[in-house]
Amino acid sequence: MHKEKNISALLEQLKNNSKNDFSFDKEAILEEYAHKKDNQSSLVIKVLSIFGGFLGTLFFTGFIFTLGVYDSEIGILILGLLLIISSIWMNKEYDKLILDTFSISMYAIGFVMLGIAFNRFDFDENIISLLFILIAATTLFITQNYIISFISVLVINGGLLTLINLNDIYNTAHIYIAFNTFLLLYWMLNEAKIITMGKKVSKLYNPVRIGLMVSLLFGFIILGNKHIVPELQDYRWISSIIQMIAVIYLVNKILDVLNVDSLNQRVYAFSLSILILASTVFSPAVTGAIMILLLSYLVNYKTGFALGIVYLAYFISQFYYDLSFTLLTKSIILFSSGIVFLLFYLITRKKLHVDEKI
Repeated sequence: MHKEKNISALLEQLKNNSKNDFSFDKEAILEEYAHKKDNQSSLVIKVLSIFGGFLGTLFFTGFIFTLGVYDSEIGILILGLLLIISSIWMNKEYDKLILDTFSISMYAIGFVMLGIAFNRFDFDENIISLLFILIAATTLFITQNYIISFISVLVINGGLLTLINLNDIYNTAHIYIAFNTFLLLYWMLNEAKIITMGKKVSKLYNPVRIGLMVSLLFGFIILGNKHIVPELQDYRWISSIIQMIAVIYLVNKILDVLNVDSLNQRVYAFSLSILILASTVFSPAVTGAIMILLLSYLVNYKTGFALGIVYLAYFISQFYYDLSFTLLTKSIILFSSGIVFLLFYLITRKKLHVDEKI
């Protein structure tokens, strides 16, 4: 009750201090807050609920299979469609945690069933990928459940990567990287604009954000590991240049936020950035992880920042492992890179201390 009063007081204060006409639906805001409060639970409960829902759906599907559905292509197809449709309907009609877990599990297993059915019918794999993309995109417009929307974004991007692999057009993966990079930058740097487009779009903001980031990181894994798609290694510098442009753009935005107006300081910052990026020209995965780190830092997205740190460590290790140099040369490269990062840290720290004194 105390928090409800604080919310009411804050709304009234915003209305009184606003120079323009400021209107709001107080009852709807308090109702939404009360709904979230009633349905909130600890992380452990959420994990257990999702795990329990997945097992329940899995056992139910297994029971259906014991009835002989697995032996029928039509049966598997109908079951897959029913699971996906039911999950979407359940999510639209009910907004409870336990039912959400069942709908999420049904949605994921439904895709697996459809994949089995399409394969049994000998559908062209390109058609299957396009159908999965269409179903996932349609789901995004119908329901805005966090996990289902997140899975849908992954399915769409996974379908695009599958199309690239099936048709042996590997170099178009750089277009995939470029498109997802641009979309992620736009999505995260225009948060206020996007969440005010409407209720549906605002609910999609968070799942689409993490979905795009994970999809982009998955693309970097493919580029960063020469054993996954060897054909991509000859022109991987293309994606590196794309990420370098994005990093320089973000560095400029961060310098603006820090009010760094001195030409010398900006030159130092850009020089160090270019020096760091130059050492990763043949490792777009490392450059991409740096881009995600800077982007998450700029918009204060802690989950993205943590992902960026983890994947940066992984990609640097992978890059170091793949280098065709002696152990001594590899050590010198890592040592030099560490010195550059430390210089960048010391300069930015010095700038922050100067601002604090002012």
